[in-house]
Amino acid sequence: MHEELWAGVELKNEHAAFFLERMGQALAQPERTQINVAQASGANMVTGWQRSICAYLDAFLAMARSVPEVIQACFGYDPVMKTWFQSLPKAEQDRRKAFSTQFKTAHKAFEVLPLSNARNVSLHRSGVAPVEVTIAGRFGVSHVGTPVKRVADAESRPIVAGDDPSLQWAATLPPVPVEPRWTDFTIDGRPLFPECRAYREEAAQLLARGRAISNSVHGTESLTPPPLHNPLRNCCPGWSSERNNSLASAANPRHQSG
Repeated sequence: MHEELWAGVELKNEHAAFFLERMGQALAQPERTQINVAQASGANMVTGWQRSICAYLDAFLAMARSVPEVIQACFGYDPVMKTWFQSLPKAEQDRRKAFSTQFKTAHKAFEVLPLSNARNVSLHRSGVAPVEVTIAGRFGVSHVGTPVKRVADAESRPIVAGDDPSLQWAATLPPVPVEPRWTDFTIDGRPLFPECRAYREEAAQLLARGRAISNSVHGTESLTPPPLHNPLRNCCPGWSSERNNSLASAANPRHQSG
């Protein structure tokens, strides 16, 4: 029932799965074709995982975290859309409020999950997810990195060649790529990939819970799709101009009145 509204929720869940899959693919080794084998001999085999994995992680967190918000907008009561909500038929308002009441516990539980907080940190606070990678190098060196602290792309065996011909030859060998495994990543001190898989499962369970509540509360009754325009323009008259004036005042003290 109301599949036209559930389509957007399902899409966000599918997008979360897509970006989680891409995170794993970012660590996959390229196919050993003749071309990249030749490149490897010169140690120019940088796969770009450092740039990719954190971008995909941010996208994954955003998509998964949006699932309950889209559910709330489509089937419940979102205070941001107050003016639009008040324009709905009274019967629909009552059903939407009942949905939000029943959905609240599951929604709040999802909001306080560690990866919900990681999403807030990355998208609304520091701009950086609390992720760390620790790679055991091939020559006894540990490489530690974060989204804003890159690890070396390649490493070489420390060699003091001296007059030893064999060591002199070894010193000419190209560096080898620093390659992480998926188990090398943590988020807030917990294994990254298991945490992400568990978070996506929580989002899927939340979606299923929302469907069950919707079937019970709304049944086959009609539901109005949420508005496509910015609801703040309706619910908060003058909000944009007031915010712009505030920003201008902060930037230029002479702009302030009084």
